[in-house]
Amino acid sequence: MIMILKSNFDPNHAEKAHLNTILAAPVMPEGLVSPFDHAWGYLDKPGEMEYHKHYKEEVYFFFKGNGFVRIDGEEIPVTVGDVVRIPPDAMHTVVNRENAELLWAALWWNVIE
Repeated sequence: MIMILKSNFDPNHAEKAHLNTILAAPVMPEGLVSPFDHAWGYLDKPGEMEYHKHYKEEVYFFFKGNGFVRIDGEEIPVTVGDVVRIPPDAMHTVVNRENAELLWAALWWNVIE
């Protein structure tokens, strides 16, 4: 018998992350082992995730709302359905300027040389 695993984002069960600038929670269902790290990112009102960098490949998938991604000082608008690559060692953040929810999933993994 196949076991179906399912998960969803619930802000009531998320934890503060990135110096308390966003709420975050695992993306993948509990019990699933994945080859990459993952997290939901959530801003429920105007705000900005901590501007940071790391030596990882990273991709953001936007599921709800409108916002901006800033990478090394360059800012682009994002909306539902957008996918943005964050290059390794690039300073980056997500910005919400609206009084509405902004929800994205982030996947990141070690750089493959």
